[in-house]
Parts: sequence; structure tokens; C-alpha cells
Amino acid sequence: MKEIKSIYNDIYSGVAYDAMRLLGFKSEQFYINIKPIAGYDKTIVGPAFTTYGEVVSSDIDYAKVDNIRLEMYKKEFFKNEPIVLLQANDDYVAHSGDITSLIYKTLGAKGFITDGNVRDIDTIDELKFPIFARDTNPIDAIDYWALTEFNTDIVIKNVKISTDDLIIASKDGVIRVPKNYIDAFLKKAEMILHKENTARLMIIDNKNKMDMTDILNKLVEEEGRW
Repeated sequence: MKEIKSIYNDIYSGVAYDAMRLLGFKSEQFYINIKPIAGYDKTIVGPAFTTYGEVVSSDIDYAKVDNIRLEMYKKEFFKNEPIVLLQANDDYVAHSGDITSLIYKTLGAKGFITDGNVRDIDTIDELKFPIFARDTNPIDAIDYWALTEFNTDIVIKNVKISTDDLIIASKDGVIRVPKNYIDAFLKKAEMILHKENTARLMIIDNKNKMDMTDILNKLVEEEGRW
């Protein structure tokens, strides 16, 4: 099998989806329909760093709760270049912005994914830090919402995510691979990549000017259904 980082560079959403299906997973167990809205350039692949937020009750000391997020801004949590995921539990305010994005990027994160909202989209575009979110608005979260947990199991659009699960995110959406299936997933993904690259080469390098039907029949004979 190729070096893991090399495979990560080659994987795209279609390959990831097909590999998960071959492993027996149903789409609703691993596919999250959230698309990039800022800073996106190409598919991002990396381990999950999970965070959890919630609307804060008015009878709670907001400043104390809000300071929990400061505990996670440590390099030790970002040494494996993770993708940060947030279960927001709210759709009213913006749950992240350009300063938070700058912090994550500086610490080494590859991107940020949430089922909530973000703001400062134009500035984040300049940062070139990939953001995947439900929507965007300028509404500040202070005194209303706070990030209250990290490195904990979360659920985004009915898909359970744990820290160190593998995340593949692109314009097609987000795919989560459970950490105990990563090795098996990569083997399937490498097999699919080989098959699809073979298909492309057979179509592009049709030196004998074979009929397309003959090319595809030959492909099925040699590689199986692509």
C-alpha cells in the first residue's frame, strides 16, 4: 500500500464514498451534507478534532463557561494537523469567525466544519482556511452561546464523530471514517483509485481508436465495474 500521506493527497469524495460502501456502511452513517462556504481550495483530509457548543442559560456565569475554549488552544491538540468539527446545537448566531479561524490555522488545523453558522466570510477567504458550515450571518455569540466541550463524541446531521476519526471534505460534502476502520478504508480507497485511474487512462490513451463501448467492455473485463 502507498504511504498514507500519499493516499490522503489522492483521495477525493467519490473514492471515499465508494470505499465506505464497500466496507458495508450506509450513506447516512458517514456522509454529512455540509459544503464549503469560505477559504476552500481543494479537498481536505485529516483526523477529526471534535468540539461541542450550546446555548448558555442566563443563570450561568457566561465568562467562566466561555473560557473553556481557551483550554483547547494548545499546540498538543493540533500536532496531527486535524480538521476541527463543531456540533453547534444552535442555528441563530455565528459560532465562529475570522479570529477563531486564524487561531485554528496558526495552530495547524486543516479546516473547520460545523452544522452551525460562521461570519467574516470575506476575511476567511483571504486566510485561505477552509470553512464548511450550514450558513453565514454576522450575529455575535457572546452572552448567548459558548463552546463547552472538546475531544468528545459529537453528532453532526445524525453522523456520530469521535476525535481521530478520518475526515474527507470537499465541494461534495463531508465523509467520516471511524478511526478503527481507517486501515481497511485506505486499502479499499487505494484499490478504487487504481481502478478509476486505469479507466481514465484507457479512455484518454485510446491509441487504437477503439469504439467507446469496446473500451468500456474491456475495462469491465480487466478491472470490473468502475
